[in-house]
Amino acid sequence: MTASYTFLTVHRPAPHLMAPALAGALDVADADVDVADEDTGQADDRNWDAPVLCTHHAVAGDLALAWDVSASDAVEAPAEEEAALRLADALGTTVLYPAREKAPSAYWAVGPDGTVTRARLLEGDGDEEPPALLVDAVEAPMDQLPAARVEVLAEILREQRVETPVTDAYTAARDPHGHAPATGTVNRAREALLLWERLVRRIDAGWSPGGRYTAELYVEDLRTRDRLADLAAVDGPEQEPVVRAVAELDEVFRRGTEEDSGALLGRLTRSGSAVADRGWWWHRRPVKLPWDD
Repeated sequence: MTASYTFLTVHRPAPHLMAPALAGALDVADADVDVADEDTGQADDRNWDAPVLCTHHAVAGDLALAWDVSASDAVEAPAEEEAALRLADALGTTVLYPAREKAPSAYWAVGPDGTVTRARLLEGDGDEEPPALLVDAVEAPMDQLPAARVEVLAEILREQRVETPVTDAYTAARDPHGHAPATGTVNRAREALLLWERLVRRIDAGWSPGGRYTAELYVEDLRTRDRLADLAAVDGPEQEPVVRAVAELDEVFRRGTEEDSGALLGRLTRSGSAVADRGWWWHRRPVKLPWDD
């Protein structure tokens, strides 16, 4: 099966270094790699039968070169991270490649020192050629991206896959065919349960995947729990299933948190002792904080 890679590099290596570096990254012979510069018309005269084909073009901003690489099914192509690590090491440059999340700004950055971290990549304003690509933020410092802010990327956290068995069971029982009205109680409860369960499962797993979370998202999740309290208080046939699901998730939340009389949330919301009047979940703090306090 043909494999493809999209790489972006901070530097533009000398042309004679690119094919050997790609050969090492994909574990093939140098002669098996054909490299062409799209900007100079080389793409029209090349060895199309080569097992590895690379077409590259210049970009601007924080990055210098975009690589489009394809490997035939004769190549035992490594995973993107492994190929990027090898390429970064061979060329002494930081390599970016797209992450699997839906957010178009979501990338991985791999440094020549072996650092692997999440990155947020943005397109610059304007119609300049070549296009400007800006590495806005990374989750770990990268020596060759000194202008990038170091922070946890919230859009990645929202996209990450987290198992939600309680919410799945609720949905299967209450809306098996997905026909519940978007603004109805069943769907609103499902959405709130999903967000609450994603938080409590992260806490229970030591904040896996990634080991990090943001204080802002944590506060949003507690407000979601407020909505669940309102939904669980509404009389009707939907009340009992919501109450049961919330109780199961709350038990997981309690396991990973400890009572602090609302001190942490008072600081995070800048409301001081005002959180004392809110639900009990505002009076607890994670045993292990996933952000710098």
